[in-house]
Amino acid sequence: MANLDLLIKAWDEALWEFTLVFNGLSDEDVWRRPSPQLLSIGELTAHVCYYEAVMTTDPAPTPKGSLDQIPIKSILIDPRFDYYTTNVDDAIVVDMGAQDLLGELKRIHAEAKAEATKVPRDSDDPIGGRENSTWGGYIQYLGFHAAYHAGQAYSVRHFFGHKTEDN
Repeated sequence: MANLDLLIKAWDEALWEFTLVFNGLSDEDVWRRPSPQLLSIGELTAHVCYYEAVMTTDPAPTPKGSLDQIPIKSILIDPRFDYYTTNVDDAIVVDMGAQDLLGELKRIHAEAKAEATKVPRDSDDPIGGRENSTWGGYIQYLGFHAAYHAGQAYSVRHFFGHKTEDN
């Protein structure tokens, strides 16, 4: 059994990459969609926050979508941010500018890490209420998830004609 340290470092790295999306991002562009079928940077960020909070809650919230069991609290922990199909037809705008949203992303990530590591765990330890799910699998997925949506957020910036640091 391996501990979660290396997976958490990869998750941190992916989240750090996501934070770079905010460099030079104006408040006007946070919740603006480049196309009706593409999510805004704000919606993508909220989706990442939502999943970090939900996936690190042990045991899993039941029934699915029951947010009162999630210890991390935020306006971004909203079931409308659950999945692309839950909000693509109804754009969501939260009263947060770029820096406030970035701060909330970092706060939620720190709290999600604290939840995932509040007791000693190994990567193959099960997560309560999630059949065939392990902490290692979830932490690995959260790193992939943040990196995947960082790429989407950079694409939104490129659609807007922004020059980004290196993406």
